[in-house]
Amino acid sequence: MASTLTAVVSAYKIPQSDDTATLNFSADYQSEENKEWAKYTPALSFSMHVLKEVADKVENGQKFLVTFTPREVA
Repeated sequence: MASTLTAVVSAYKIPQSDDTATLNFSADYQSEENKEWAKYTPALSFSMHVLKEVADKVENGQKFLVTFTPREVA
């Protein structure tokens, strides 16, 4: 059975010149939930380029719980 990895991340929104935005996410190292894995994960960040209507649902500094679940590939 594969194990999962969860992390609390903070969002930062960068509007673009068209009707899109870039959402940048980075680990929230102040979160109690991140303390254990942070010992082994010195950095975590990822970004998404989304339409404005998606970006409008995200506030700067908003926290998200992200779950990474291994997937079997056939």
